[in-house]
Amino acid sequence: MVILKIEHVSKRFGNLDALRDVSLEVEQGEAVAIIGSSGSGKSTLLRCVNNLERVGSGKITIDGDVLVDTAGGVAQYPPEKEIRRICTKTGIVFQHFNLFPHLTCLENIMIAPVQVLRRSKENVRREALDLLDVVGLSSKAQSYPAQLSGGQKQRVAIARALAMHPQIMLFDEPTSALDPETTNEVIATIQKLVAQKTTMLIVTHDMRFARESATRVLFMDEGRILEENTPQQLFEHPQNPRLQAFLQSVRS
Repeated sequence: MVILKIEHVSKRFGNLDALRDVSLEVEQGEAVAIIGSSGSGKSTLLRCVNNLERVGSGKITIDGDVLVDTAGGVAQYPPEKEIRRICTKTGIVFQHFNLFPHLTCLENIMIAPVQVLRRSKENVRREALDLLDVVGLSSKAQSYPAQLSGGQKQRVAIARALAMHPQIMLFDEPTSALDPETTNEVIATIQKLVAQKTTMLIVTHDMRFARESATRVLFMDEGRILEENTPQQLFEHPQNPRLQAFLQSVRS
């Protein structure tokens, strides 16, 4: 079953083509990693899926619902209320956590299901405690973000996104702001989600993580997907010269 379908999406920032005719499908249970150099369009693509950026043209479908389509050369979005409903099918984890500093870990996880989905506090609380257990932070339920390490903050952010029961999880460079030790904590948490067949689209600069965790890897360059394959094939037998050069640069 296709959870995310991106068809011929393009996006410009002024005179810069950030995305050029990008098409991609993500099946249920897949963990798809996107690699490439800075400015290749990775994060822009992710932000378009979550409506943090709007496309210039193309079509994006999330779990059967059309977020944007193009008619007469113009990208057309549904009413704002419908956009918000569709976007609840995605959970996004950012590079810099974006936790509310005045709320405890438990409260950070509970706030969106209670306020956005209008679920009962009692049920959400139980689920939030279970999610803290999933990410290995049961003892931190009443702690505030300032009392946590970077890796712990990121794991709380993952639990917060999961609390919305998304059809697909989006990760935007989830380890780039972390030191090696805390990076390993976050990777272990994401690998647990991979084992549980959580559908994920992951923008990452960490080649080891992409190789060891993803079920499929895409390479982007100058706003285009130039190559995609299994991690083993893409890293060990790259076909595109741009990918070959990129892998050589990150190894040196």
